[in-house]
Parts: sequence; C-alpha cells; structure tokens
Amino acid sequence: MKKLTKTIALILSAVMLFGCTSNSANGGVGDTTPPGESSVTDSKNESSGKSSATENSSVIDNTSKESEENLVKNIEGYQTFSYDEDKNEITNITIFTNEGSDYYDIYKVFEPTIENIKEYAYESIEPVAIKCHVVGDSYYVYNGKCGDVQVMNRDIRGGVYTPVVIDEILDDGGKECVYKIGDVVYIEEYYDITAPYKGSMPFFDQYYQMSRERYETESGELTSGYYEDPWVGLYNTLKEGNGKYIFSVNIPLAMQKGESYLAYIDNSKTPNENDGNIYAKNYHIIFNLDKDKPTVFSTEAGDDELFSSARCYRYQWKILKEKYGDHFKS
Repeated sequence: MKKLTKTIALILSAVMLFGCTSNSANGGVGDTTPPGESSVTDSKNESSGKSSATENSSVIDNTSKESEENLVKNIEGYQTFSYDEDKNEITNITIFTNEGSDYYDIYKVFEPTIENIKEYAYESIEPVAIKCHVVGDSYYVYNGKCGDVQVMNRDIRGGVYTPVVIDEILDDGGKECVYKIGDVVYIEEYYDITAPYKGSMPFFDQYYQMSRERYETESGELTSGYYEDPWVGLYNTLKEGNGKYIFSVNIPLAMQKGESYLAYIDNSKTPNENDGNIYAKNYHIIFNLDKDKPTVFSTEAGDDELFSSARCYRYQWKILKEKYGDHFKS
C-alpha cells in the first residue's frame, strides 16, 4: 500500500504540475464554423455593480436550448471533444485497481461557501456561483494550444474547456461580478482525454517511459515489477480503449451538452480571452442539481471507501440542492 501511495503521489503531483497534458480528443480537427461571440470584457461595462442572486433573479429562457446546441461551434484547427456518459467512462488508478489509498485523505469534506471554495480550489480563484448549461463541444488545450491554435494569452493549465451559457448568478460573494446573464464562458474541467492524438497520449506516454526506466535493467530487460505496476496496467487499458476512458484524479462527473449545472468559476477582473472566447478557471467540482440524488463514481458503499472527493461531492450536493434546488427545476 505504501508503494502504491507513493506512486499515486508521484503521478498526481505531475497532474497538478503540468495539468491535463494529453493532446487528444474524440472530435475532429477542422470543423468550420465561428465560435461564441459573447465577451466578459464587454459585459463589464454593462454590469451594474454587485450582481447578487436576488438582483439577478431573472434567468434566460431555456426553452430554446435545442436551437442553442450550435451556438458555440468549432473553427478550423481547433481540437474538440464532447463528453457523452453513454460512450465515455471516467476512471483513475483507484477505480482501476479497486484499492483505496490514504493519499486521497488530503481531499477535505467542507461546507461549500464562497470562502471555503476559494481556499480549497485546485488553483487560485475568486469564486462566483453560477447556474449554466452546456452549449457546444469542449476545446482541448495542451501547452497553451487547442489543436493548431494558440488560445491561452497567459500561463494557465491545459485541459478541457467546456462552453456554457450563464443562466443565473447565484452567489457573487458580495463582490462585483464580471459576468452577466447570457455570457458564453469556457469553463475548465479537470480531466484528461485518452483518445490518441497524432498517435500518442503525451502525459501517459511520459509516465509509461518513466515506468520502463524504473524497471529496466542495464541489459534492457524489464523486471517483474514492471508487469505488476498498476499504473502500467492502467496505461495499457487507456491506450487500448480507443478514447473510451476519461482520466480523472477525483472529479465525480463531467459536463454534457444541454445539461444544466452549478459551477464556481473565477470572477477575475482580467479573464483570459482569445478569439472572442473567455476561458475561466473553476473549482474542480461542478454540480448537477437537476438530479434527484448526487451522482457519484460507482456504488455509494464503494464510493465511501475509495473517493474522498466524491464523498465531498455528495455532502456539498445536498447542501447546494437545498439552497439552490428551486433554481434547477425543469
């Protein structure tokens, strides 16, 4: 167990340091149509001071969601992906091995307030709670590029950025909100896509090479430890899955087109913008409050044992459902 814990610590440290580093996607590069045109920069001048949930009680009409599906489309050269729970499966080392790890004890169960979200988010953010729904394919970013297009004008971790329309500002924490209802924002999601991109999966290939070097003898042969390493087994499973798997450290769900979510996104005064698109950092967990019960990785009993973050999700979901559930009624 100690060995597994150290291995997990190594790989998760790399994930946190480099972000989601696979340059892969299920969507094709080269689909041509313009991206969303809504701009947070433009919305700043139109926003009237603080945007509390009460002041923003009016929400956009969701009856036109079907016609919005193509509101945000792909332009040539962008690498895209669209999560589908019927086609994709979330996994990680704990799910793969069916073994718990005390490494996950670092993920605390805490009250989902603005201040706590700010403290426990993976990256530094000034959180604002929004109700939103997905309106197009996600962009997949690696080393600041989405496919062949440079999209990041500042140092921001790579990964999946999913376009949503803001339906309502639920909690601004008492600060002026840079967003307004109707804005299109690309929200960062903390998972890695495993479909090969140009024949490789950069992050996993890098770890695979590290594993080989660790178990390789001077003569080039591999010791038995290589074949027993759970990360090597996971790598082979991901590579053979033809893009089926979503690799997640600890998120319990991913966003899908047409679905509504509560998200805590960065209320930055200087959001990252490129090609008219706004890219926003995010508290690493989003919440599907349309559901009658919280979504988790697997069974409730298994989840209690394996996933501290998913325990946090159930705990936070119940609080947020009671607080904001009426906002998500169909």
